[in-house]
Amino acid sequence: MTGFSKAMLQPKTTCAFICLSIVNAFILAESSFAQSESSFSQSQTPSFPEPIRPARTFGGFQPQPRTFSPPLYNYQRSGQFNQYHLSIGDAIILNVQGFPEFNFTGSINPEGEIVVPILGRVLVLGLTLEEVETKIALELNRRFLTVVPPVNAVLVGARPIAITILGEIVKPGFYTLPPGGEITNLLTLAGGTTDRADLREVIVRRSLIDGSVIEQKLDLYTPLQNGESLPKLVLQGGDVVILSKLEVGEEGYDRVLVSRSTLAQQTITVRVVAPTEEREALRNITLPNGSTFFDVIALIPAGNFITIDSRRVALLRFDRERGKVVSQILNANTALRGDFSQNIPLQNDDVVIVSRTLIGKIFNGIAVIAEQIQSIADFRAAIEDIFNLERNRNDSSGRNNTIRVTN
Repeated sequence: MTGFSKAMLQPKTTCAFICLSIVNAFILAESSFAQSESSFSQSQTPSFPEPIRPARTFGGFQPQPRTFSPPLYNYQRSGQFNQYHLSIGDAIILNVQGFPEFNFTGSINPEGEIVVPILGRVLVLGLTLEEVETKIALELNRRFLTVVPPVNAVLVGARPIAITILGEIVKPGFYTLPPGGEITNLLTLAGGTTDRADLREVIVRRSLIDGSVIEQKLDLYTPLQNGESLPKLVLQGGDVVILSKLEVGEEGYDRVLVSRSTLAQQTITVRVVAPTEEREALRNITLPNGSTFFDVIALIPAGNFITIDSRRVALLRFDRERGKVVSQILNANTALRGDFSQNIPLQNDDVVIVSRTLIGKIFNGIAVIAEQIQSIADFRAAIEDIFNLERNRNDSSGRNNTIRVTN
């Protein structure tokens, strides 16, 4: 190769190298710019914080954990439970001071709104009166006025309230109370508390418009024990009231005191086996709650010593806590003479047997099927079955001393 050729080849090689370097540099620069742009874009993207929500006590209507105890209701400290939350059917008056053209009088519609003149539809469902005042004032200032006007909202017609009551109540379910209804009104409407209710632990659960659930605990037992007035908690639509169950073996709780109050079930039904002029009968006797063994004995007609042994009267009861039938032999004579150890407080569905001839038969029948009696319904059915069996036996033998079931 000549020197000229070498001279001509060198510049081309150099030029190609330079061009390749430029291309590589451009690619690197473009890549770097893209990365930089991506990084810039990510750093400049606004990040919005999660909305702040009120703390939930529980989600939905899930039962509270055993370790949870809601705060005890107190009128001065339980501000949230004393606030009235508006709902469909409530009637309010809205007065905008200085701007009467925005005044409103009417009810909240099925969509939870009021229709304010000029301003239009405003959602007020679940708000308090104070929150409605603030919302209307700010909306008027934002859309029509240069100032925030004073606004007054007044409740002129409260809706009836729908309440759910559960737990140790005679008739659990859904109830409608008039506006301003209190817990005592609800207990009366639902038939009163059972003999297993713990009035120290009455839970009121309320769902708010944001989905959170708050709870308060009412102690109705202590005021009853001390002769004081009961707490005045006003219920609101959608509230759930739960009557807690008394713990097994609980001491220091006077069930007799509760049974004689207006909060408990007002009457009880006791089944009595007693002779009549013609035959022995099983009858249902309705007594005031809080009645004792003496009260039921006093209602039984006097019989002769052949059919009745007043020194051996049997009391049968299904013990829900122990899950079985328990019995006790009582002496009616000493009970009538004032022996309080024989004057046992009665409970709903107790069975009293004053028939000399049937005590043994009933005890034997219960003993045979004892393991099958697992509930109060089983106990009622067992008593009926034993009497039906004895009646059939007597009918088949042709004897007149048959058993009769009466109400």
